[in-house]
Amino acid sequence: MTQLPRLAGLKTYVSDLDAARAFWRAHFDLTPLATGDTLRYALGDVAWEMLPGGRFCGTRGPHGAMPVFSIDDFGRARGYLIAHDIPIVFEEMMPGMSLMVFLDPDNNPFELAQETDPGAWDISQRKALRTKRRRDAPQAQPIRLLGFSELTIYAHDITASVNFYRDVIGLPVGLSYFAHVHLVAENAPVVLRTTRWRCKAPHQPHGTEPVFAVPDLDALTKRLRATGVTWVRRDSGLTARDPAGIQVHFVRRS
Repeated sequence: MTQLPRLAGLKTYVSDLDAARAFWRAHFDLTPLATGDTLRYALGDVAWEMLPGGRFCGTRGPHGAMPVFSIDDFGRARGYLIAHDIPIVFEEMMPGMSLMVFLDPDNNPFELAQETDPGAWDISQRKALRTKRRRDAPQAQPIRLLGFSELTIYAHDITASVNFYRDVIGLPVGLSYFAHVHLVAENAPVVLRTTRWRCKAPHQPHGTEPVFAVPDLDALTKRLRATGVTWVRRDSGLTARDPAGIQVHFVRRS
């Protein structure tokens, strides 16, 4: 039986490790498992590293890769972000899901998502959110993250990105709608979403980069070479750029 690639980790670049540690501790009650040259957190079976050297690329629109965290109360989380001046750059309420995207101090995007009962959906709540009339009470307690739920990857050319993640990396395609393509890693959904925003400094360390564990690095190297994708061999794996210019890292599955 063929093994699917597994989302093994995430690498997020920040300008100041101490400031990043303080931000996630104060607002989300997260404590790193290890500190030093990097901060290390555990999101279930996904290892999350924060690396120094991050620099804002100048593009505030959605691009790159974005971790998505599950929460249990959209209104409380929204009230907390607003009360603490943490910028919300996108929010939506739809049948079955309420979500918002916020920025950390380095302008890296992260999403909070609450699963809801589709049968209890009320379009008036969405209208209030969209017209800026919704009010959520300020909250003092940090936001509780229930875990990592998916990885969103923004694409300029959805077809080229599907070809890369499906045919080269080996992630099967699941549900697709409204230019959103859901792929399946062994342990997490990977969702491709279209964006018109282009990074102003793609080779400058910033944002979040995924790490996939694949069963055969040599076979992956051959597929990358056959499709003309540029890749670099690393100590324990390799790194390539997807069609949108996002660095994607690969390690061998143990």
